[in-house]
Amino acid sequence: MSKLAIVSLIITASVPSFRRAGTTFTDAGKAFPEGYFTEEQLNAIHKEKKLSVREVQSDAIPEGVDTSLISAALTASAAEEKTKEKKTASQAAPTKSTGAKATGKANAANDTGASA
Repeated sequence: MSKLAIVSLIITASVPSFRRAGTTFTDAGKAFPEGYFTEEQLNAIHKEKKLSVREVQSDAIPEGVDTSLISAALTASAAEEKTKEKKTASQAAPTKSTGAKATGKANAANDTGASA
């Protein structure tokens, strides 16, 4: 799987564990994909003196930072891309004709019910 360069927020607490905006942050740091937090949550995080926020590309996240959410975002993005490719390929594929033989239905105009 190719690594996509998406913007990530690395949020680090100045204490071992700290909660804000419904999320637990640690002093090791945790990477979040762009768009993970609402505007209201981001404002609360930025105002909190016990948290530091850095914006980096996903391929430049330092060692030791929890990247589980970034990995999930990359996996989801790759799966979405494969789904788009399959849809595009299936739209280009020729469709089968569904005549009387294919459906197993008799043609009512030619079916007199008489047998030879």
